[in-house]
Amino acid sequence: MGTDFGPLDAAGAAPGAAPRRGRVAAWLAGPGADQVGLFGAFIVLCAVFAALSPYFLLPQNALNIAHAVSYTGITAAITTLVLIGGGLDLSISAVMALAGTVCAELLLKGAAWPLVVAAGLASGAAVGLANGAVTTYVGINPLIVTIATQFVVRGAAFLVVRSQELVITERHFLYIGQGTLGGLPVPALLMVAAFLLVGWWMHFTVFGRHIYAIGGSPGGGMARLAGIPVERRRMQMYVLSGLFAAFSGIVLAGFTGTGLAYAAQGLELPIIASVILGGTGLGGGRGSVVGTVIGVFVLGVVANGITLLNLSNQWQLVVQGAALLLAVIVDEYRGKRRAR
Repeated sequence: MGTDFGPLDAAGAAPGAAPRRGRVAAWLAGPGADQVGLFGAFIVLCAVFAALSPYFLLPQNALNIAHAVSYTGITAAITTLVLIGGGLDLSISAVMALAGTVCAELLLKGAAWPLVVAAGLASGAAVGLANGAVTTYVGINPLIVTIATQFVVRGAAFLVVRSQELVITERHFLYIGQGTLGGLPVPALLMVAAFLLVGWWMHFTVFGRHIYAIGGSPGGGMARLAGIPVERRRMQMYVLSGLFAAFSGIVLAGFTGTGLAYAAQGLELPIIASVILGGTGLGGGRGSVVGTVIGVFVLGVVANGITLLNLSNQWQLVVQGAALLLAVIVDEYRGKRRAR
């Protein structure tokens, strides 16, 4: 269900028995071509910034990039799943802020850090549950629903901190965002874990096959006829989106050492841009976490290069806007190419 294995060959063998060359050619004709092109752009960007800055190729700078993209990468991982399933969640950055402020407020009141993390995750799951219920059972477009919840959740974050910056000093909590393990940043390792988990869900579980089938079926109609529990899967999809965004917000709060109501403001669009650049379609039904990983690092390298070249922060906004526009144009081109 949701997985097209294609026709058998002349000998009655499944496509898995096809020669390696044929499998590679088929992969390059599909999403693989987009990923190869994006990886090529990534290499070119690295070469350009290496030529312009002597610091770009330093090992510490590579760790800095991995650290900087970690919290956006965690959210991008689950956003890949949401877009493949035909959904959209623009409340992710607000959820990141809410989770961070909830955790900071509870830590300030002396709560144990494991319970604080659980409360932060619960706040994200609650938002995801609300998004899923309204989009699935009321039938309102997820664009409208998640824009509305974005404002509500961001306002809730301001109410939690009362327009203050809450300083976090709990060392275990700070370790989530600032610690290292084996010389590698803990946030980067958490991002890798998030991508591996979502990749496993999407490609090796019934849940993942259902998500692909729902996204590839307009309105989920064909998937429903195939016996897939469309409503339940959509609810699960949005709850997972809220959970991952909240976890990303916890990582960000640990990294900055503060609970900020305006944290991650505006990050939802660059996150979605990195996912679409990686080959995931806005219309649903196609995409992979591999492409998203490349997309996340492409934008991360650009942001890092802008910093190393001492360019103003306004340039980063220009690049993020251009990346989003490019991502939409590329997605439209992919759709027309596949329709032919």
